[in-house]
Amino acid sequence: MSDWIEEFTKRIQTESKCRKESFTFYDACKREHYHTKRDEVFLSVVSFLRSEPLRNNDYVKFVSCYINTGIKLDAKYFKNNLNKLSEYYKKVDEAKAKGETFSPFSLKVYKRYVLFMALKFSGEYTSDLDEGFGVQTVVHREYNPLTNIPSVLRGELPFKVKEYDIKRAFPTFIDIELKAEYRQIVYDILDKKTFAYLLNSNVTNNGTDRNEILKELSKVYGKDADKVCTLERFNTKGGAFLDFSRYEKEYIHRFVSENDLVDYVRLHDSVFVLAETDCNFFVFDWVEFSIKECIKPAIENEIANFYTIDENDKVYTSPTMYADFFIQEKFIRISTPDDKIFLLRDTNNVVDFFNHNTDTVSFLKSNINELGSSFDAVADTIARENFSTIKNSFLLIPSVELKYYSDDKNTFGLPFKNGFYYYDMDDKGIFKRKEYADVNGFFAPHEIQSREFDYTDEVGMFEQFLIRASIGRKEANTQDTKNIVESFKTMFGYLCHNYKDSTKNPCIVLTDMDADDETRNGRRGKTLISKAVQEVQESIIKGGKEFDSGYTFVFADLEKKHNVYIIDDVPAGFKYDDLYTNILGDISCQRKGSKAESIKFRDAPKFAITSNWVVPYDERNASTNGRFIEYKFTNYYNTSNTPKDEFKCAFFQDWNADEWNRFYSFVFRCVELYLQKGIIKTEYNKAGDNFKAYFNNDVIFTEFERIIKYLIPIDSFNVTDFLRIYDDKENPFRFKKMFTHTNAKRFIDAWIGKFNSEKREFGFEYCKRTKYWIKKH
Repeated sequence: MSDWIEEFTKRIQTESKCRKESFTFYDACKREHYHTKRDEVFLSVVSFLRSEPLRNNDYVKFVSCYINTGIKLDAKYFKNNLNKLSEYYKKVDEAKAKGETFSPFSLKVYKRYVLFMALKFSGEYTSDLDEGFGVQTVVHREYNPLTNIPSVLRGELPFKVKEYDIKRAFPTFIDIELKAEYRQIVYDILDKKTFAYLLNSNVTNNGTDRNEILKELSKVYGKDADKVCTLERFNTKGGAFLDFSRYEKEYIHRFVSENDLVDYVRLHDSVFVLAETDCNFFVFDWVEFSIKECIKPAIENEIANFYTIDENDKVYTSPTMYADFFIQEKFIRISTPDDKIFLLRDTNNVVDFFNHNTDTVSFLKSNINELGSSFDAVADTIARENFSTIKNSFLLIPSVELKYYSDDKNTFGLPFKNGFYYYDMDDKGIFKRKEYADVNGFFAPHEIQSREFDYTDEVGMFEQFLIRASIGRKEANTQDTKNIVESFKTMFGYLCHNYKDSTKNPCIVLTDMDADDETRNGRRGKTLISKAVQEVQESIIKGGKEFDSGYTFVFADLEKKHNVYIIDDVPAGFKYDDLYTNILGDISCQRKGSKAESIKFRDAPKFAITSNWVVPYDERNASTNGRFIEYKFTNYYNTSNTPKDEFKCAFFQDWNADEWNRFYSFVFRCVELYLQKGIIKTEYNKAGDNFKAYFNNDVIFTEFERIIKYLIPIDSFNVTDFLRIYDDKENPFRFKKMFTHTNAKRFIDAWIGKFNSEKREFGFEYCKRTKYWIKKH
């Protein structure tokens, strides 16, 4: 190339009769009228090489970096075959161990190859160039720049080429000699490297035993193995190669002749031609040629990067390049009413909001796959472009609505680390797994996404706890106790299933059996149910005293991602009725300093309440009864016998992977039961609860008992009769307004309920028409 540049410059100056003192190569290039066809070939190569074609070859970039620095670039950005890259790394390590240098990608060798191929395919190559290009024939093979270039660089040319090679060359040549068909099975029995080693082994190799070679070859050729590794071939260094390369030369010549090829380059048992060259004859006796259309290394990893960089450390970026990279890294732009940019990173559909103003540069910097000055050049570029090119690229990311995943009335699913597992009643009730790409909706970040899941029928700690807490014993061995356990399971399944039915969406109330509204015994295990729900669904929990339904900002921290709203440990006298609208309607969330947001019913959470106090119940109040379902916990667990005492570990905190598997498997079974049977209500006798709820004040109880004693003997009475006695001018309590027209009926109902439950000789029944309590014997 350098010789031609010198000759070309002088010749063009002479032919053009230019008198310019300093006549340069550039001047010669401009005088196209004097260029020969060979000049045009050389000039095309000069132009091509100036474009730095190897800059985009990942093998060159990655291996050269490892050779020069000992550092391996991030394989995430390697586009081609990682196994091939590993082989190159291994050769580098082996050379270093021997104190040698392994340099497979010589720029000088590559440039010689490009020029050689350009001259050959243009018809401008002449035999006088053989010495300069090192072209020679040894025995039956030609050696040229193509045979010296690594396979991963063969396609780096200014034109497209294709290759025709002999299919299973050496196995085919052996079949010709044996007059038998073995070539189709040979590589099914012996891999290519082993087969080549067996053929090339000879007496000059230390420790080589011909009998061992014959033993291996007999796996393919049987008794004909000694005709493959003949004694003559074994005793001659390169004996097999000498014989088989003769066949190569013969059939390459036949292929070239039959297809009238003029401009071609031979590579051992193959022929390279221009991509547009047509060949029509491929089979010659036993020998068959096949075609390789693409010589460049196959792209196995379609990965985008946000920059390119040349050998002078000039960095090239664009909004499109940035956007393609962000999309590849699973960035999603959320559409918002206020038209602001909100980005999140989607990993397994998990919502992870990204602080794009402050974190973008550091994120991109962590993905720079360069070293030294090149690294600095890219880092400087992204720092400059943070609020310009990069910010503009965000607008190119398609916007999506932030819609959280929701179960439907027949399905239930949970997002685990190893996939999305779900149950579908319509699909024979089978537990299945699907990829996150097939899941419709996002998930809030949750610990469940860090846990592997594998369904099991084993009974875990939590299932045992639920049984014991609900019935007060270790096993449900009667129909009544089995029914109670089943109802508790449907309750738990209901809370774990995030689909909401507008016709039946009760608030779950967890209380203590035999609560007396005087002492807070507690410690029954209600909080463990709350924590269990939080391990399944994104939940928000508020203390009972903290939750004030009349406070404007009571729901300020509620978001669409929350599936369960838990009000824990509510005090006596908690106003359950204040939750009516929130349970079965939309919820208005007033944020401080901003406009209120309405969360639609379908996106609003289910409610659960825990309390150590008695919950009053009016069987005639259908609205309340439809919105609340109570589940009472026995005193199996208490301060003297906690779940930690019984199971020798702290629930959730101390569990291993197997126990988590048992827990989530139980969750699936509870939801399955709920989907099949609905939420089962446990029936309790609420007469005693109502009595305790209304008469937890000794003064009120004493005064009520004094009045009711006057009314019990008569056949009927009403509220007016009761208040007439209470409001007597001689009664010092009449000014306390303990009993009024508004509340007297509730007190009388509570007292009558308990009175009737004690199975006396008579009881009282309320008549809605007359509004009298009438004695019944």
